[in-house]
Amino acid sequence: MKLMKTKITMLFITLLMCVMLVPAVKAEAAAAKPETPSGLGLYSQKEELFGLSWDYDANLNYYSDVYPGYFGWEVQVTTLKNKQITTIDSDYYPNDFKTNGSKIVALISNTKMKTQGFKFKVRSYVYDENAQKVYSDFSKEKIIIPRPTITSKALKGGKVKVTWKKVSGAKNYTIYLSSNEGQSYKKIGTSKKTSYTIQKKLSKYKNYYVYIQANSVKYKGKKYNSTKPADKTSNSSGFYIYETYRY
Repeated sequence: MKLMKTKITMLFITLLMCVMLVPAVKAEAAAAKPETPSGLGLYSQKEELFGLSWDYDANLNYYSDVYPGYFGWEVQVTTLKNKQITTIDSDYYPNDFKTNGSKIVALISNTKMKTQGFKFKVRSYVYDENAQKVYSDFSKEKIIIPRPTITSKALKGGKVKVTWKKVSGAKNYTIYLSSNEGQSYKKIGTSKKTSYTIQKKLSKYKNYYVYIQANSVKYKGKKYNSTKPADKTSNSSGFYIYETYRY
């Protein structure tokens, strides 16, 4: 009788250990939490279309044993005052996420982003054995100050007047000019207004390109200028000089 009780006790302990080990085995098969995205920046800007970028983590392919290769990103954009502008998920908008070298670029179009500073942050995700998303931590927020959008270029008497949209909080603006789009831009002046007349003598029958930098936007005790995009042609505008006649 004593031997029987011992056997029953051992069987109960064995069954209990099996029950306890099942979740542990499942946990080992579950997807690991991805690393936090890093290297956030501005890849490009074309008026209200922004290319927001971060470093691609090649290990995302391997975080999930059950769904290898199934992963994505969520991007959250807010104003500098923490009001939500938009959230975009690669699950729902896959065509808006591009690979460019070692960078992932999310293309986001929003009119609120072109006239004020904003912040964005990113988290990546993979899928567990239940096809549920396992998220990384959010990245640190990246502050972006847009380049003003140029609205017109009026030529008269060989001069060019450039006008642009105001960027909220900007103290003034710096004007850059080049005869080679995306290269060799030179500062030609500053303005507290949203217009500037180019006094520099320009050559006729030639293309020129101009972009504007917003200056000294305040945020948490610091001042920020327009963020430099990786694509150096971003938000530039071209014009052609037909004649240099003067009245």
